[in-house]
Amino acid sequence: MNPSLRTDLARRAALVSALAARFVPGFQGQTLPGRIALAIDPDFLSHRHAKGLATRSIVVTGTNGKTTTTAFVRALLGPTALANRGSNLPWGVATVLAKGDGHAPGAVFEVDEAYVPSVATSLAPAVLVWLNMSRDQLDRNLEVRRLAARIAESAAVIETVVANASDPLIVANANHFRRSIWVKGPEGWHQDAQSCPRCTGELTYESQWRCEGCGLSEPQADYEVDEQGRVRARGISLGVLDPGLPGGFNLLNALMAAVAVGEATGRPIGELIGRVSVSTGVDGRFGTWWLTKLATTPSLVTYLAKNPAGWHANLSLIGALEGELMLGLNARVADGRDTSWIWDVDFEALYGSRSSARVIATGERATDLALRLEVAGFDVTVVSSQVEALRLAAHRQGSVDLTGSVGGNRILYLGNYTAFRALVSELETLGAIPEVGAEVVS
Repeated sequence: MNPSLRTDLARRAALVSALAARFVPGFQGQTLPGRIALAIDPDFLSHRHAKGLATRSIVVTGTNGKTTTTAFVRALLGPTALANRGSNLPWGVATVLAKGDGHAPGAVFEVDEAYVPSVATSLAPAVLVWLNMSRDQLDRNLEVRRLAARIAESAAVIETVVANASDPLIVANANHFRRSIWVKGPEGWHQDAQSCPRCTGELTYESQWRCEGCGLSEPQADYEVDEQGRVRARGISLGVLDPGLPGGFNLLNALMAAVAVGEATGRPIGELIGRVSVSTGVDGRFGTWWLTKLATTPSLVTYLAKNPAGWHANLSLIGALEGELMLGLNARVADGRDTSWIWDVDFEALYGSRSSARVIATGERATDLALRLEVAGFDVTVVSSQVEALRLAAHRQGSVDLTGSVGGNRILYLGNYTAFRALVSELETLGAIPEVGAEVVS
């Protein structure tokens, strides 16, 4: 079959499947159209790219922060830009390209680390944003150092990388790219680089990291943001970031997004810094909800983390907040079947920062999580059903004296991927209303 006809047929079939999926209750169908398109035309990505779509695209990869950073980039590129959200495998990208109408040169795609070289070969992106590297889904991904080397293979078709200067695994592999732009945030990133990724020697960490053996060291940052959001470029002040989301890691994500858009479009970085924000949240992350069908109408704040590094970052936020604590764990294919990683999460630090040792463990693997939390010192209640866990948390909040309590009538929830998505999808049964101005998640 003529390649052009095959691509057109693949696109039509994808669009029909996307339309049909709308009539199936509870079925989002984010990847089905792309799967169908790639089954009909295995080169669908490159063929759609050749037709004028995503000719100046940005690819975002890394173990943590892909979806949030992609949202930052999308906000800066504007409403006509193409973008995927969450569906970061090739069929997720294919779905977006199938739905893209006419010429849309601007695009941003979050891409799973293992698929960066193949997607890059098809789309020839203008910029790669390389956020970080850490352990993730132990039963699926390659060892993290091999995975970093695999990402570096994309340098054959991507000239510029916007990279995290604090991550030794990235620094050791970024020399493959012709142009590296280094960005540094207020927090380090070296959970999986206690030894040098180049010579296995010991790394020392002070204000910057360095290998005493081979001399590999943290490069001087081209752009840096501190805890107050102040951005400097080689010592020159560029302004203040206000990404609208909490945590030093989101300041870094926002700055890397602004730098990438500046590189891809030629727009001044200083101007972009003042515009980068997703204050409405990202697919429920950092969302606040009012549960109107529960006693006392408690507020619920939702956090998502998928691996030890992500849990460390989010627990550092939760530890400083008052409220009933609820943690969720599943072990489906999208999460990784192996839950042993929870023993690498520093729940002891969370225990030390909380005014109450009480916590609810929930989700399909709640008992696994409960054992880990009990070892950390918590008083754990196991409730496998997340909806019932919310009911219990609301009851506990209603039974205490909330007078003068900063976190009165608040539930704090942190879960891994499918546990988080399941909870958000069930909030409607509890009369959940997003906080005024917040994103409505379907």
